[in-house]
Amino acid sequence: MSTSHYLIISGAGPYSGFLPRAALDMALTAAAFEQRVSIVFIGDGVRQLLKNQDTSAQEMKNIGKMIPALEMYEVNQVCLHKPSALAANIHDEVLIDNIDKIDDSALKQMISGADHVMVF
Repeated sequence: MSTSHYLIISGAGPYSGFLPRAALDMALTAAAFEQRVSIVFIGDGVRQLLKNQDTSAQEMKNIGKMIPALEMYEVNQVCLHKPSALAANIHDEVLIDNIDKIDDSALKQMISGADHVMVF
């Protein structure tokens, strides 16, 4: 089986609908088939990386709890688009651990280096 590199770009807010969960499901599915997977959170998607999310009002599962588990499924490159975080006034101390921070240049390199780019 040949290995492809999938880049998943998640730009939707954590509880804005089905897209955030679909992005994570796609990452897990590709990884289950031994594909190389990277995921970048950009725009409102950076809010998915906030610690201590309270989802009781939305009656939804806490999507933020799934993100640290990505490493168990060999999704080893989980990235935050730093300009998006700065625009949203989100700082490192409120983010979950073990997230790589990338700038626009690194994002462009990731896109050009991927075999498949999926935007959610």
